[in-house]
Amino acid sequence: MRIAGIVGGAILAFVGIVWMLQGFGATYVPTSFMTKAPEWIFIGLITALGGAWLAVRAWRNP
Repeated sequence: MRIAGIVGGAILAFVGIVWMLQGFGATYVPTSFMTKAPEWIFIGLITALGGAWLAVRAWRNP
């Protein structure tokens, strides 16, 4: 369960970062309906923070 939490949290944090970059309109991230849409910056931030929290929580609780 611990490894699943760490890996799942890391993947969730990575997805959140990609969503944030798409919201900012980064040129090196594939374009989609999220490109340059400011609401995806906020959604990505919340997702990345949630994923990081999940990974840290799983890391600290054996």
